Amino acid sequence: MAGMVPEDVYELTGVADPRLSPDGRTVAYTVWRTDKEANEYRSSIWFAATGDGSPPIPFTSGSKRDAAPRWSPDGSHLAFTSEREADHAQLYVIPVGGGEARRLTDLKEEVNDLSWSPDGTRLLFSARVPDAAYEEKDDKRREPRRLTRLQYKLDNEGWTADRRQHLFTVAADGSEEPRQITDGDYEDRGLAWSPDGTKVAFASARQEDWDLTFAGAVYVIDAEGGEPQPVTTFDAIYGAPSWSPDGSRIAFAFNTGILDDPRHNQIGVLDLATGERRVLTESLDRTCDPYPSIREPIWDGDDLLFAIEDQGNSHLYRVPADGSGKPELVVGGDQMLTGYDAVGGLIVHSATTATRLSELYCSDRQLTAVGEPFRAGREIGAPEKFTAVSDDGTEVDAWIIKPAGWQPGRRYPALLCIHGGPFTQYGNRLFDEFQISAGAGYAVVYSNPRGSSGYSEEWGRAIRGPG
Repeated sequence: MAGMVPEDVYELTGVADPRLSPDGRTVAYTVWRTDKEANEYRSSIWFAATGDGSPPIPFTSGSKRDAAPRWSPDGSHLAFTSEREADHAQLYVIPVGGGEARRLTDLKEEVNDLSWSPDGTRLLFSARVPDAAYEEKDDKRREPRRLTRLQYKLDNEGWTADRRQHLFTVAADGSEEPRQITDGDYEDRGLAWSPDGTKVAFASARQEDWDLTFAGAVYVIDAEGGEPQPVTTFDAIYGAPSWSPDGSRIAFAFNTGILDDPRHNQIGVLDLATGERRVLTESLDRTCDPYPSIREPIWDGDDLLFAIEDQGNSHLYRVPADGSGKPELVVGGDQMLTGYDAVGGLIVHSATTATRLSELYCSDRQLTAVGEPFRAGREIGAPEKFTAVSDDGTEVDAWIIKPAGWQPGRRYPALLCIHGGPFTQYGNRLFDEFQISAGAGYAVVYSNPRGSSGYSEEWGRAIRGPG
């Protein structure tokens, strides 16, 4: 059987962003694919039962990109984003029992970070707010930009100095236009409703020199708008806030590596009454918010669920939110998580391995097989892990993928692949670049040398120069 060739990337697919219904009986998730003719990604929303073994069913057509499925608190409706009527994703709500999707937004930029209000009457989301100059579509005629911040552009986003990201709310029944509740020359990201629906937590950097100091905080704002108030200090970079069910605490991911990279991301909890910050994950000595981030920490009773990077894998862990115990492994193995969710103690996750595209799982049961046609049609090389030993005796995790059609005793050319970052990791996910090289007759060798993530913080900082 032949190995992968470049043209095969158009047949790649996978599962992402699983979200459990409030009763835990159904999981909504996205299935992504590529459109060769349009040279774009497509995605649709599917439903899978968690208990009765019935096959998954498609819920949206996915003619373009349907994504970010979010259940209403009573489980009767699903919010999602779609490009079905625009060039960028807008917000829709559809009855789970069937019916037409109602479009709630008509913004100039795409909608991100959906969240239902606890009473199910409103939705919270983020979107970029472009300057009026963008009304002129011809770049040559548009007024020149005046840049006053060091952070003015981002990969995959383009210009940001004149189109900052802010928070909005909108009525779930479409009876009102979206209301922008944050503004200013700041980047607002991550969002969470308070359990009583009166306030919103989000991450931002709103100090005067935010673009120079790189520190950020968790803020709280009235759900109707107003002046955001920081509830954390500015000694770290904070993100992914997640409100406790009783409203007394906010969990978050944070990193103390301000101009001192790399440092491990940690999971912490803030007591809103006392302002005390409790760090829950230092004992792991692993980065506890993988890049790219999967999602915010999830409250599961009195515990928090979160993902970590570990020796070429990403795993799911649980830790008591009151700091009374150490983190414990929930989902491990040679795999990389691509999503997870929990309701009432039931956990679902999506994950990829070195030879399998991302699929959906409930505990140890596999619920989907979207990547099986791809796997069946070509040889997917299984990496062999080995240890490379440096001159000083340091052991480095490494892998080799043999060329497609490998025969013992025959010599093959080899490619040594070195990851960027440097604070990132190679590992156990199906990596199309490696498989295509193996399909072309190369042995592919890759490793996680010092400077990589997924190991101790000392390992990641080993390549820093003195001072």
